[in-house]
Amino acid sequence: MPQNVSDPSPRGGRWSVRRRLSTAVTALAVVLVSSAPAVPARAATTFVVLQMNLCNSGMAVNSCYSSGKAVDEAVGLIHRYPPELVTLQEVCRDDLYTPNGWGKLAQAMADLYGPHHVAVDFVPAVNRDTNHWYRCTNGELFGVAVMHHYDGADRHIGWYDSQDSSNEIRTWTCTTVIRSRLTGCTTHLSTDPDVAVRQCHELKSILASPWVLPKVIVSGDFNLTSDPGKPHDVQNCALPTYDRRSDGAQQQVFSTHNIQWIRGTSEPMRWTDHPLLYERYRV
Repeated sequence: MPQNVSDPSPRGGRWSVRRRLSTAVTALAVVLVSSAPAVPARAATTFVVLQMNLCNSGMAVNSCYSSGKAVDEAVGLIHRYPPELVTLQEVCRDDLYTPNGWGKLAQAMADLYGPHHVAVDFVPAVNRDTNHWYRCTNGELFGVAVMHHYDGADRHIGWYDSQDSSNEIRTWTCTTVIRSRLTGCTTHLSTDPDVAVRQCHELKSILASPWVLPKVIVSGDFNLTSDPGKPHDVQNCALPTYDRRSDGAQQQVFSTHNIQWIRGTSEPMRWTDHPLLYERYRV
């Protein structure tokens, strides 16, 4: 089960955070990622992906924050559409972990697969102004997460070189979902489209790394839409070996050609400003 985490804030000069993140987050990830023995997947199998931006930092009170109601709504959607992989943005650490075990979101996966067959990879953003981890208004770490129930454990995390002028240093994470077979990633790109394009190209380079497995699903809030022929077209940063699905707006799911897409849809969510993005594959 997940453990409680003390304050692991990186300290130092404004940009020394970048140089010290690797060590700090390695220690953080050890306790923030739980990957108990899970159900192995070897033969081709149906694989459901749910992508949700839950706007749960507590800061966007005039736009999309709903005092945690988006998390409760997401729990209901996980129960309704049992996923193999869930990618999340704008969540707080206690949505996933509590001192006594799983938080609401991870517990929803545990309800489906059992508490010892759930893996969670949470990575916090960094606050440029404080050189500490970016936090929700309740004091919990704020970031992105991947949840799944297969047997992989390897993970890779990072922060983009390109960043906008806001105080949130944006991050990405990739984890082995099915050992020797499938890598799953998520990210939340900048709201500045020029910066988001640069970050997307960085992610494209990351996905060419030797640790990336033959099958890949990358799902997240890219803050970019499909606009063919325009400089901010999200397809411009897609690898040629990837297919793309979207909610018709800013959320995207990229998957390698060797993953068979079956069907997908988006569904409005009441308590956040992004819809649920649902995609079904065969992997």
